[in-house]
Amino acid sequence: MPAPTRRLVAISRQVGAGGAYIGQALSRQLDIRYVDREILQEAARILGRDDRELESLEERVSSLWDRMAAVLSWGAPEAAYVPPPIPTLHEEDLFSVESGIIREVAAREDAVFVGRAATWVLRDTPGVVTVFLHAPEPLRVQRVMGDYHLTDESSARDLVRRSDQQRSRFLQSLTGGSWFNLSHYHLTIDTGAVSLDEATEVICRLVSLRHR
Repeated sequence: MPAPTRRLVAISRQVGAGGAYIGQALSRQLDIRYVDREILQEAARILGRDDRELESLEERVSSLWDRMAAVLSWGAPEAAYVPPPIPTLHEEDLFSVESGIIREVAAREDAVFVGRAATWVLRDTPGVVTVFLHAPEPLRVQRVMGDYHLTDESSARDLVRRSDQQRSRFLQSLTGGSWFNLSHYHLTIDTGAVSLDEATEVICRLVSLRHR
């Protein structure tokens, strides 16, 4: 069976598990494109929105109250006519556009993708290596404090837990898949048990094995 023509790595990660560091290291070692925030920037261009506006929609699920508010803003049947509001962009719209961008890049060139549900979007793409990075919460809290220059451990812990909840709900709501279903990934790595550089080497070896 011929080797796949594209070298693709899709990384899903818990905050503080080293996803950006490992993604960039893989890009350098494999000499392939690193794709992360530019997906959001391209989506903003396509949708005619500011990328800072779209950032708040990423990996977030609108609540039932958000949905009801959007419906009620049209007015009750017996109420006087209320002009419809400016169309609201929901996370489903952003997910659809970003998915298209991810597939387009993957079809065109070798790349490593970090976040933005790329492990789900590219799951059936020949040759892709899907990875889930995780680590114990205390270690992630310490990393987040360093990365975001936080001095309050309680705030960092809240950020870590909130991120986990939002990312899990995001994938469940938009794809029906569980973020923690390990069968979705070729490789899962505890970056508390191995260093970020060691994790990078393991992923590199797997990519090389799949493309011999």
